[in-house]
Amino acid sequence: MKKNILLLSLSTIFALGASADTFGVEIGAAAWAAKTSGNIEYKSAGNDIDLSKDLGYDDLNTNFIWASFEHPIPFIPNIKIQHTKVEDSSSKVSSITFDNKTFSGNISSNIQLNQTDFIAYYELLDTWLNLDVGINGKFIDASVSAKDSTQTSSKDLQYIIPMIYAKARFDLPFSGLSLESDLSYITYEDSEFYDLKGGLLYETSFGLGASAGYRMEKLQLDDISDVNSNIEIKGAYAGLFYHF
Repeated sequence: MKKNILLLSLSTIFALGASADTFGVEIGAAAWAAKTSGNIEYKSAGNDIDLSKDLGYDDLNTNFIWASFEHPIPFIPNIKIQHTKVEDSSSKVSSITFDNKTFSGNISSNIQLNQTDFIAYYELLDTWLNLDVGINGKFIDASVSAKDSTQTSSKDLQYIIPMIYAKARFDLPFSGLSLESDLSYITYEDSEFYDLKGGLLYETSFGLGASAGYRMEKLQLDDISDVNSNIEIKGAYAGLFYHF
């Protein structure tokens, strides 16, 4: 039923056939001061690993870059690609069960939650209020590993998540400032994913701009390749972009 609703929603989006009225390209990059929380489980039912308490994760080394292309051709969607790098390592004295193995003592671990978003969207409004809607194929390239003095184990997971995408921007008159927010979201069965960010941006008359805001993600997996997770990543970001 939920899949049918999703397909109907996507059909409605593309039936609108709206697009930008000019050609445009935007490229940008941002640093993301993110913190992580939540848990993960692999092949060890009932043995959730708390990323903070058990492995020592808090601040993450994160950033993201993006590029978008808009055009005036009817019915063909605009394109945006965004890549988010989430990689970190930690070491903590703890005791966990991972991959049906018990790790104890000083546990070294690595976590990777890299993501590439492939977004196809239509621009429904392009005035002082801008509204985009479409779909996002979020490719997650994830891995987690654990090591103590006697053993090591790791799990890699590559997964594509189809999501609904929406973006709104409100231009503040005569200032070059705008308020902007975008959301990718889907839920099915006992899995849920969202990627939400919003903030303030400033664009000069020649296209160079800066943005700052807050971004948060949820990655809740229910028994995907023997992995269960309920992870949140959130924090402030700041970046630069060029629009031409």
